Amino acid sequence: MATRPAGSGVLVTLVVFVLTTVAFMVAFVVVLGQSSAAIDDLQKIKDTNKNLNSQLATAKKDAEALAATQTELTTDRDRLKSTVAQQESTLQGTGKKTAELQSQIDALNKSLADAIAEHLTATEATKNTIAPFTNATTDYAKSVEEMQKIAHDSKEELEQRYRARIEDLQKNIDGLGAERDTLRTKLEQAEKKLVQFEVKPEDPSSLVDGHIIEVGGPDSTVYLDIGQKHRVVPGMTFEVFSTPEQVQNNKDGALRGKASIQVLRVTDDTSTARVTRSSPNQPVNRNDVLINAVYSPTYTYRMLVYGKFDVNNDGKASAGETSVIRNRIQEWGGVVIDSEKVTGDLDFIVIGNPPPKPSEPSATAGDIETQAYTQAKNEYDTYERITKEAKDARIPMLNWNRFKALTGQGN
Repeated sequence: MATRPAGSGVLVTLVVFVLTTVAFMVAFVVVLGQSSAAIDDLQKIKDTNKNLNSQLATAKKDAEALAATQTELTTDRDRLKSTVAQQESTLQGTGKKTAELQSQIDALNKSLADAIAEHLTATEATKNTIAPFTNATTDYAKSVEEMQKIAHDSKEELEQRYRARIEDLQKNIDGLGAERDTLRTKLEQAEKKLVQFEVKPEDPSSLVDGHIIEVGGPDSTVYLDIGQKHRVVPGMTFEVFSTPEQVQNNKDGALRGKASIQVLRVTDDTSTARVTRSSPNQPVNRNDVLINAVYSPTYTYRMLVYGKFDVNNDGKASAGETSVIRNRIQEWGGVVIDSEKVTGDLDFIVIGNPPPKPSEPSATAGDIETQAYTQAKNEYDTYERITKEAKDARIPMLNWNRFKALTGQGN
C-alpha cells in the first residue's frame, strides 16, 4: 500500500479550515443581516406599540369624557322628568281652576241674562207709566207758547218801567258812594286812635298755675300748694320760675325756668314733687311760681296740634310722635281739637317742624311722584295757612322746644 505524503494532509486540513471559515463567515453575514432586520422589525413593533398605547390613552380619555357626559345627560334627564311632572301637576291644577272659572262665567252670564230681562221688563213698565205724562207735556208746551206771547206783548212796558227804576237807583248809588267815602275817612281816623289804646290779649302760658310752699326732704323733694281738687295728677311736670315776669322772657323757648319738677304724690290740697332739673347758683325756694302751658287749676285749655314733631330728639320728625303730645295734653286736662281750622276759641296752637317747600314734579313724572308732590304741597300750604291765621288771630303758638319749656319736660 502506498502512503500519502504528510504535506497533502495539512493541505487538506487547511482547505477544510478555509472552507469552514468561509462557510462560517457566510453564515455570520446571513445571521447578521437577519438580526439587523429583526432589530428593525422590533423597533417598528415598539413604535407601533407606542402608537397603540397613545391611542389607548386617548380612547380612555374619550371613554371617561363619554361617561361624564352620560352622567350629565342622566342628571338632565332626571331633572327634566321632575320638571315635566311638576308641569303636569300644574296643568292639572290649572285645568281645575279653568273649569271653576268657566263655571263662574256661566253663572255670571246667567245672572246677566236675568238682569237684562228684568231691565227690559222694568223699561216697558216705565214706558207705560210715563205715557200719561207725555200727553201732559204736550199740553204744557201749548201753555208755554201762550205765556211767551203774553210776555212778548208786555216786554216793552216792563223795559220802560225798569229803565226809570234803574235811573233812580243810580242816583241813590251816587249819593251812597259819596257817603261811603266820608265814612271811610272817619273809619281810618278811628282806627288810628284805636291802635293807641289797643289791649294785647294775654298769653295764657304766662299765667301762674301754683307755688312751691316748702323745700326739703330726700331726693330734692318739694311741696306744692295745688292738689287733686285742682286737677293735679301724678306724673305732671312744671317749670319753676322765681317770678311770673321771667316767663315773658322765654318767648322762643331758649330761656327756661331755673328748674323743672315732676309730681310724685297728690293729696286733696297739696302735692309732693321731685326736682328733675336744676340750675347752678339758682336754688328752688319757697314761693317760686309753677308754669305748665297745658294745665290750669280752673280752666280747660283748647289746643290745636298740627305738624310733625321730633319728640325723641333723633333728628327725624314724624306724625307718629305727634300722638305723644296729644296724649300728654289730654292727660293733663287739656282738650285737643281734631281739626285743621283756626278758630277764635283756641287757646294755643302747638305747631310742628316746618315742612320743606316741595319742588314741582318733572313733565315725565309718574303717578306715584305726582301724588307725593300733591301730598307734600298740601302739608306745606296747610302749615303756612295755620301759622298765618294764628298770627292774625293772635293765638299763641308753641313749637316743641317751647312746649317742653313751658310744661317742665326734658333735661
